[in-house]
Amino acid sequence: MSGIAVVTGASSGIGAEFCRMLDSRGLDGIWMVSRREDAMRTVSLDLSTPCRFFPLDLSTAEGRDSLASALSEESPEIEYLVNCAGLGRFGDSFSMDVGLTRSMIEVNVSSVVEATSACIPLMRPGSAVITLCSEAAYVPAYRLSVYSASKAFVRSYLDSLRYEVASRGISVLEVSPGWVKTPFIDGVKSSHDAPDAVFGYAVAPEDVVSKAMADLGRGRKRSVCGLRTRATIALATHFPRMASWVWHRLWG
Repeated sequence: MSGIAVVTGASSGIGAEFCRMLDSRGLDGIWMVSRREDAMRTVSLDLSTPCRFFPLDLSTAEGRDSLASALSEESPEIEYLVNCAGLGRFGDSFSMDVGLTRSMIEVNVSSVVEATSACIPLMRPGSAVITLCSEAAYVPAYRLSVYSASKAFVRSYLDSLRYEVASRGISVLEVSPGWVKTPFIDGVKSSHDAPDAVFGYAVAPEDVVSKAMADLGRGRKRSVCGLRTRATIALATHFPRMASWVWHRLWG
């Protein structure tokens, strides 16, 4: 038995691309999690692996509890957990709608922790937790402060989790791209317009996923797609204030 993959944010973008990439891994099934069932079904049409659909809103406790309950009741053997559900919006944090702020934190933080906690007991040695983090985890970004902070949490969480599951033989991969050519960009821009220069080095989702799976196979802890993003993370690691200043300058 090969086990299954659990993929959140599976209806589009990077999550959908992970489903396509995992389709060739000989899995028994892919559990696709997203709010949009129709979109998940459309993605599944191109897959040969049996798919199950969980139309859940992971920004709510009810949605997260439903996923955890299904995992607990059925106890599938999980080969891959791919945390791709995410939410980001531009705007000054103090003027942003509080409901939107809560949703960002619940999706980007709570859903990652809760889905991972529900899956780890069902994972065997050689399985993997792949989680979409972000370049923003390294750069306290102007008009993305809540999103950046939520991804900084994810980065720290994964660093600790890696030690916690080492004795179980489970790999933990942080995937930290910059901007990716997906509907996520339109969602981020929906709350506040941004200069085109901000998105000037966006990469393709298939490149992000292909590199992530290659880095997982090499035993790496972090996957970063794109020379510009690697340079930004290096700058932010050694000179965080300068990285924030550069990001701010992109806004003019």
